[in-house]
Amino acid sequence: MANPSKAKGTRAETKVARYLSDHGLPTERRALAGSADQGDLRMTLVSGAEVTIEVKTGKQTASYNRSTLEEWKRQTLEESRNSKCSHSMLVIVRYRRSFCDAEVWTPNFQWEYSNMPGWTMRYIDEFVEEMGDG
Repeated sequence: MANPSKAKGTRAETKVARYLSDHGLPTERRALAGSADQGDLRMTLVSGAEVTIEVKTGKQTASYNRSTLEEWKRQTLEESRNSKCSHSMLVIVRYRRSFCDAEVWTPNFQWEYSNMPGWTMRYIDEFVEEMGDG
């Protein structure tokens, strides 16, 4: 792969997919879909619901600001609509930090917090403890 940035993204997506799958949440990488991007990964919950996952990594995640996070959330929701999944989540693999520090952001209206506005953040190990098989 010639583009170093793309290679970092691919490695992070593969690591996230493997981690989720290893914890009972079958996840696969998705092919790029051009202007109608359908997210980086697709995960299947125990209930059978499908989840579109957008993964962010690299230097942009070292110290992102609120407007960047809001743009990533917007992009995640758009890609979820494109893929026709009922759920979506944003995974931020933080630059130069442990993989356990990866942040999983979920929109409350799509998950169990439907009466709460906004998004909920959990670390990836907390997410799989709650949603996977441990």
